[in-house]
Amino acid sequence: MKLEKKSIYILITYLIIYLLPSFLNSSFKLTHAVIFNVQIIDYLVGAIILSFLAFHDMPKNYPEKKSSHAWQIVLWGILGFIIVIILQTIILRLTIQAGGNAASQNTNNLLAIVKHYPLYALILIVGAPIMEEIVFRKVLFGNLATLFGFLGPNIAQLLTALLASTLFAFAHADGHLVLYGAIGLWFCWLYHHTGKIQTSMIAHILMNSLVVLPLLTL
Repeated sequence: MKLEKKSIYILITYLIIYLLPSFLNSSFKLTHAVIFNVQIIDYLVGAIILSFLAFHDMPKNYPEKKSSHAWQIVLWGILGFIIVIILQTIILRLTIQAGGNAASQNTNNLLAIVKHYPLYALILIVGAPIMEEIVFRKVLFGNLATLFGFLGPNIAQLLTALLASTLFAFAHADGHLVLYGAIGLWFCWLYHHTGKIQTSMIAHILMNSLVVLPLLTL
């Protein structure tokens, strides 16, 4: 029951964190500068709160029954980052060959904000990756699989990996469902392989940093 309750607390907290800036903006008609600062604080504080909920007195789920050394977590985090870049490249090339558009409007909009408000990069390379890994991988994949343990560990983890990755893809809402779904599945595998959510966090942070940090040097 503790795993179920803490998972619900995390999901509710994430929803509040996600909706809070929009609620404040609609209520008080904030300027762009103010709302961006609100979002930065909201996401960074949110990442801290979710991390506390996820790591403090949280029962282990199926993936976490494996153990890895710190060097294995870092190594797989870096390898996971390299492989996810290759995966993105392949999927985007196939998208273009199929007559689709490889551009991501969602990503372009976020990068445009970073150009004008560099501190906004903290959301993309710290706050969002940490919270998304906790919500989509640790809770919706790992914890939910454990709660569905009556199906058997393998089937439960397969089903929740598909569910979590599908929700992860729709959450990014820019039309690249296959791309984000594949990324979500890969991050689930990294978490499952090492038993540590920090592994997929490292890969996710590096992936976002590769896109965001070059803008800060211009």
